[in-house]
Amino acid sequence: MLDAPIIWQLAVRIPWAFSGRALHHAALYAATAGAYATAGVLFEHAAASYRVDLEVEPLARLRVHQLIARARAKGDPRRDEEAVLEIEQRLTRLDHIESLVAPFELVPARRLLATWSRQPRDARSGAPGGLPTAA
Repeated sequence: MLDAPIIWQLAVRIPWAFSGRALHHAALYAATAGAYATAGVLFEHAAASYRVDLEVEPLARLRVHQLIARARAKGDPRRDEEAVLEIEQRLTRLDHIESLVAPFELVPARRLLATWSRQPRDARSGAPGGLPTAA
C-alpha cells in the first residue's frame, strides 16, 4: 500500500495520520521509484515523527537512507566523494538498516555498505530503482 504514489501524496499532506515507520517506508518506496522530491518530504515527516517519539535508532537509519536518496537523485552516487564518505561512515556506525528493496526488511548495515552505491533496481519492475537484499 505504501508503494502507491497516491498514498505518498496523502502522507505528504497529512503526515500525522501515519507512523514514523510508515512514513519512512513510503519515502523508501518513493526514492526507489525515482520520486526524490516526494521522498525528501516524506523522510522529513518521518524524522519529525521519530524525534517526537524519541526513536533514535530509526532516525539514524532514516538519515542514511535520506543521504543515499540525495546522492542517487544527482545521478551516479559514486561521483560525489564527500557524500559517499558520509554515507559510508554513517553505515559503519549502524548494526542494522532497512534494505533498499521492498519490503525494506532490516539487514546488517555492512551488507548495505557493500552494495548501496551500485546502480539501483526498481523492486516492482526490475528496472533501475532498488538493490537486492542478498549479499
